Amino acid sequence: MKLSRRNFLRGQVSSSEVHISSLVVHCRADAVTTVIAGISAMPDAEVPEHTEQGKLVVLLETDNESGIMDRISAIENLSGVINTVLVYHQIDNETEATT
Repeated sequence: MKLSRRNFLRGQVSSSEVHISSLVVHCRADAVTTVIAGISAMPDAEVPEHTEQGKLVVLLETDNESGIMDRISAIENLSGVINTVLVYHQIDNETEATT
């Protein structure tokens, strides 16, 4: 795919980057189980920690920033979610990681 401004802004660039990010999600206490199930069903998303009061740590591993924003939007649209905050974002180049 030819790199163009439009493709770049849409997140449609081929690269060897891996975007690792972490979110804090706050949901209603009565929705913790269903929110975790909804997030776990998403590609490249996992919930390694949570409290019964509705605080969740979510890890994402995506190909680009667009993937992160797509997951955040999908999480915010889950029933019971109050707030989603991106707290960490790192870009790893796969060629650098293979040393």
